[in-house]
Amino acid sequence: MDEKRANGRYYTRGNPFQLEPFQTWADASDLEQQTVLEPFAGANDIPRLMNATRLQCRDWAFFDIKPGAKGVVQRDTLADFPKGFNVCITNPPWLARNSATRRGLPFPKAIRYDDLYKYALEQCLAHCEWVAAIIPEAFIRSGLFLERLCDFISLVPWPQQKPLEKNKARNTSYMFEDTEHPVGLALFAPDATPDVRIWRNNRFLGPMSELHRHLPQPSSNRSIVFNDPQGNLGLIAIDNTVSASIRFCSPSELGDYPIRHQGRSITRIGVPWHVDIDTLNIRLTKIREKTHDVFLTAFKGIRRDGHYRRRLDWALARSIIDVGDLRLQLEMNVE
Repeated sequence: MDEKRANGRYYTRGNPFQLEPFQTWADASDLEQQTVLEPFAGANDIPRLMNATRLQCRDWAFFDIKPGAKGVVQRDTLADFPKGFNVCITNPPWLARNSATRRGLPFPKAIRYDDLYKYALEQCLAHCEWVAAIIPEAFIRSGLFLERLCDFISLVPWPQQKPLEKNKARNTSYMFEDTEHPVGLALFAPDATPDVRIWRNNRFLGPMSELHRHLPQPSSNRSIVFNDPQGNLGLIAIDNTVSASIRFCSPSELGDYPIRHQGRSITRIGVPWHVDIDTLNIRLTKIREKTHDVFLTAFKGIRRDGHYRRRLDWALARSIIDVGDLRLQLEMNVE
C-alpha cells in the first residue's frame, strides 16, 4: 500500500466514461479518429472501461513509471512526458506533499504544487489539446487550470452501489481500489472556455459562475476567532454519515469537547457581537442548497442519503458569520 502511495498509484475501478458529459466530450474530440495517450496507465483499466461503454478510438499509447499490464511502456512520464498526441485520457498519480511528509514517502522537491496530480495535469495540458483526467474532487476548489476546463463531474456512487460491509468483497461503485477518496472527472478542450459546467454524475448542477454567485463575499474579519475555548458560538463543521448535518450551535452543546488549536471538525468561535444561531444556519442551508455543496470539501465516506460527507472550511464559515454584502443578507432573509 505504501508503495502505491509513494507513486501516487490508485487503479481505476468505477466507470465514469458512461456519463453524458464525457460522451459529448468524446464526440467533440473526434475520439474515433485519435490515437489516445494514457501517460499514467497503471494496470490499463481505462481502455477496458472505455470498451465497456462501446467508445472506440483509433489506437492507444500506454506509458507508466511502473507498468502494471502488458503493452504499457516503462517511462517516468512526469520527467519525460510523451509528445505528439492530441488526446489524453488518464488517471494521473495522486500524492499530497503533506501526506508524503507524514508517511515518510519521497516527494519531488522541484514540483511547486502541493500534490503530484496537479503537476501531472499541467504536463498533460501542455502537450495535449483534449484532456480527460480522473482527479480528486477537491480540484474544482483549487482555482487551477480553469481556462480550458469545459466540464467537471463529481463522481458519486449510485445509491444502489453503497459500500459493502467490512470483510466482504469490495464494491466497484468506488472509483479506485485501496481508497474511497472523493473523485471527479475533469474535461478540457483546446481553447479557452467561457464557463465551466459542473455535474454530479449525469445531473447538471449549473455553470461555475452561477454557483459562485450564491457564496457570501469573502471576509477578512480577524476579530472572528476560531478554536477559541471561551468562544460564544459553536460549530460542528463536518457532516455525519446520515445527512447534511453541518451546523452552528450554542457552545453549551459541545460540552467538554476539547478545543484543539489545529482542530477543524468541531470548534468554538469567538465573535465580538451577539450572534443569531438560527439565522446563521438558515444562511448555511441556503448556500448548501444553491451551490449543491460544490465549494465544501468532500471526504471519505458516502452519507446514507447518497452524497459525499462534506466539511465547512474556516474561510466560508467566517464569511457566513460576517455577511457584509447587503444584497446577500436580503436574499438569505427572504422566505
